[in-house]
Amino acid sequence: MRCYINGIIHPMTEESLVYHSIATNQGVIVHIDDHIDLKQCESIVDLKGNHLYPGFVDAHLHLLGYGEHLSTLNVSSCHTKEALFELLDQHLNKPFVFAQGYIDIGITKHDLDKRYKDQMILLRHNDFHGLTLNQKALDHFNVSDETGILKELKAQHVLDLIPKHSKEELSEMLKKALEKLYHYGITGGHSDDLFYYNGFDETYSVFEDVLKTHPFRTHLLMHHEVIDDFIKSKKSWGVQNPYLELGGVKMFYDGTMSSQTALMKDPYLKSSHHGEVVMGKDFFENTLIKTRSHGLTAAIHVIGDQGLDDVCELLLKHPPRQGFKDRIIHAPWLMKKTLPKLIDKPLTIDIQPPFLASDLPRAYTLFSKKPEYEFPWKTYLDHQIIISGSSDAPVEDPNPLIGIKDAIFRRSREDMHVYQKEESLSSFEAIKLYSTYAHAQSIYGKKGYIKEGYVADFTVLDLDLMHAHEHAFNGNHVVMTIIDDVIVYTRKL
Repeated sequence: MRCYINGIIHPMTEESLVYHSIATNQGVIVHIDDHIDLKQCESIVDLKGNHLYPGFVDAHLHLLGYGEHLSTLNVSSCHTKEALFELLDQHLNKPFVFAQGYIDIGITKHDLDKRYKDQMILLRHNDFHGLTLNQKALDHFNVSDETGILKELKAQHVLDLIPKHSKEELSEMLKKALEKLYHYGITGGHSDDLFYYNGFDETYSVFEDVLKTHPFRTHLLMHHEVIDDFIKSKKSWGVQNPYLELGGVKMFYDGTMSSQTALMKDPYLKSSHHGEVVMGKDFFENTLIKTRSHGLTAAIHVIGDQGLDDVCELLLKHPPRQGFKDRIIHAPWLMKKTLPKLIDKPLTIDIQPPFLASDLPRAYTLFSKKPEYEFPWKTYLDHQIIISGSSDAPVEDPNPLIGIKDAIFRRSREDMHVYQKEESLSSFEAIKLYSTYAHAQSIYGKKGYIKEGYVADFTVLDLDLMHAHEHAFNGNHVVMTIIDDVIVYTRKL
């Protein structure tokens, strides 16, 4: 038995309740405070007055994508053409330059062609739904486009033609991602990776192998393109082992705001364009029907307010099995008429608080008319709709303290204004996004609280998140990350 003592332990069952010691055995909490006999403890961890929370979880990210992001040229810091070109100039020692994190600053193939004629240049957009290529790259991939800016399926077609990583490279990418997440105090994540790399079987085996040495509560969504591979594998849905679960079928209803492919009720500014159903309505509905035929749940990407309303109608028409829940991913814009279609329904919503800080007020420049609700997190909770906190990493930094801060304060990183303060969450609610609520779709074990019988996954901080001021969230506050009672990260003094 291991005992954690001298801490300020937040069980997340009540806002003001704290404990000071807990005991664990075989990866499970067995005693709390007065019920602990220190003489029976084989090892003692002195928390030294730090704050222990249920292990933080990112409810929607891309683990391999994040590992690739950490291993690849990143241009997300480039906000001018000159800055981007200066960074690209430092990486021209190979014929193919692939950069991630490109923020739309108006670059087209014509800008790239003036400067780079001998190298293929491929810029992956920071929303991961688009690419910008120069003419040499377009020719190589046998694609025609007047601007070199490719979106959605056209962009995915090019990505599919890029040489794949080896299994060993994928393993190293995953390890790098997990080690960085440990540093952020993250003990688990719900990830969409099984389609984009080397197919279902090899990607699954990468996770299976790496998790033996790098424990992490991993819940893998299954992209709709790999449903047949999953069925052929004869693997069961749900728990594979204590660190690995197979979850809902990932499908895409619409696109993104930055590419103006999110499906909105009102047209985009100075346009008759409302966005698009990226899979096509018939194919999307048939994919949902196929998902149900195998007894599986759906995990649906939808951003636009009209898209969300459409998705709700389809989920009402094709509900999941009794006792199972679908998940909606994103849902930042909401129409009033859609809200009743979400209440008391078998679903959860994965929200991304950092999206508000990144997207506002820039998103307003795209609208002909503002949506009725904008990032309506408080509205969702007030109507008992479960929302789980996430980053969509590598789209946003997966540091959960950033997400908690953004959920509480709703401040734009662009103009520093606060938007729709009435939709702000309390500190307690914001922490639950990444602890209790983040486990709404988890299957293995009891998670999300500090209670007897719950798993020993903990995040230890030197910061009291319940009472922290806005500026206090900056910096590294993670003291320890503990998964299955194993200390996987300790901050160096």
